[in-house]
Amino acid sequence: MPFFLKKLVQHSDQLSQLEKQVLEYILRNPERVTELNVQELSKEIFVSTATISRTCKQLGFQGFQDMKYTLRKSANLQNEHQQIQAQSTSSFTLASHIKRIKEEFDTTLQLIDEEKIKLAAKYIHESPQVEFMGLGNSLPTCVDAARKLVFAGKLCNAREDWDVLKSVSNSLTENDLAILVSYSGETLNMLKYAHILKSRNVKTIAITGDHKNRLQQEVDLAIPAHIVKLYYDELDMSSRFPLSLILDFIIITYVNEYSKNK
Repeated sequence: MPFFLKKLVQHSDQLSQLEKQVLEYILRNPERVTELNVQELSKEIFVSTATISRTCKQLGFQGFQDMKYTLRKSANLQNEHQQIQAQSTSSFTLASHIKRIKEEFDTTLQLIDEEKIKLAAKYIHESPQVEFMGLGNSLPTCVDAARKLVFAGKLCNAREDWDVLKSVSNSLTENDLAILVSYSGETLNMLKYAHILKSRNVKTIAITGDHKNRLQQEVDLAIPAHIVKLYYDELDMSSRFPLSLILDFIIITYVNEYSKNK
């Protein structure tokens, strides 16, 4: 079962019996669901469109269309993962990875918008509290950035518990700043945090991959980094250093312009 569908199963305890029926159909027929509109799905599984919409919201989406979009994107990423996996298993050489790292570094530098970096540093300066938010492989990047900012004299955190991150999202004010770090920009919980933060008028920055993603659309400032997705068998060998590179540039700019500890 693809990872995205496994994540949906984790929410099943929150659902009513009818909602579980909807989820079960999605899990068994993901490709079919992406081809249907909500009315067609309603007729196919004999539940109301309102039940389908409510189920999708319980699973963390804004509605059926949002869920279908993510489901389709997940299927595309799964196919991409399988293709990359097949290629990388047969060509796992040091030279190929040196070339990949160089490409990530060079392309990320080409993507740099100095004005955005300066604006991000200004956001940090203006905010009494800074929260770094990252899940999975992006979390160590956040922990490292938070440590550097603390040494620069800024009050900030990088928390790893998902429920704590949700609580923090609900407690930050419009004076604070949240920096969301995610390669895909499609992680459900990150999108949920971003939605909460947006509703509370909290200033937000997203550091993501350079592909189009929904997280970029939910924040005040989006800064891309170039990452080449790579797997060796089931081992995720994708780098996160381009995300760290962007954060380092922001922190260095902040220290040079604003920090009392520089």
